[in-house]
Amino acid sequence: MGIKLISSILLGIFPLGLLSCQGTEIRRDEIPCKPTSAISDSPIVNGTITIQWDFNRDDKLSGYRIYYGFSRKKYSECVDMGIPTESSPGFIKYTLIGLERGKRYYIALIAYDKNHNESAFSEEISSVAK
Repeated sequence: MGIKLISSILLGIFPLGLLSCQGTEIRRDEIPCKPTSAISDSPIVNGTITIQWDFNRDDKLSGYRIYYGFSRKKYSECVDMGIPTESSPGFIKYTLIGLERGKRYYIALIAYDKNHNESAFSEEISSVAK
């Protein structure tokens, strides 16, 4: 399974396992994760970044969490999107909203199963909010 920005940067998401980001332990429990319904778009912070990754048909999959922030491997925000629908054949597309336009964001995601087991972080991507 892979993740990419719409600008075609292709990254991988790893199978369920340990939580580290290339050797750096990230405390996911310290980053509050909001459901997508709790994200609002305001005129002050109305930037967006759209990402896309391979659709996973594994029946054990229960959802995805997208982590992002202003520094490499230091995420301050999280969105729990549950199980999204397939956006186009074989892909899931999601647009992060409520971002600061012109700021660079670093983004990684995890998958989780019905037993709350989480994958390791995907490789990190970065993009400037538009």
